[in-house]
Amino acid sequence: MRYQHATLGTMSDREALFVRLPSRLALQLDAHIQADGRTKQAVVTDLLATQLDTPTGHDDEEILDLMAVAALLRVSESDVLARIVDGNFPARRFGKVWRCSRNAVMAWLAGTDPVTQRSTGFTPP
Repeated sequence: MRYQHATLGTMSDREALFVRLPSRLALQLDAHIQADGRTKQAVVTDLLATQLDTPTGHDDEEILDLMAVAALLRVSESDVLARIVDGNFPARRFGKVWRCSRNAVMAWLAGTDPVTQRSTGFTPP
């Protein structure tokens, strides 16, 4: 089944993948996901891209949602959200959703946060 999935203002093709894995591998995958904090989709996409020597496309997105930030940092979405709520992470809220600049996330990871170093006229709650 092929469908179009709207992602951050762009359209990306997504294909449903249903597979049966040996129980041992399925358990290892579940344990890896729980320890890594990423979604199964993100882990499988990265594993397949590595195995097939194909870029995942994550690097092209300038504006990231929580799932993309979590995948980029290899942590859980709840960990990202906790830092955002504490005011310790560069993000902006639009209605009920959070968005992050890839550049700001990478700067934050490197130890600088350009978002907090300049006034935007917006004070996070």
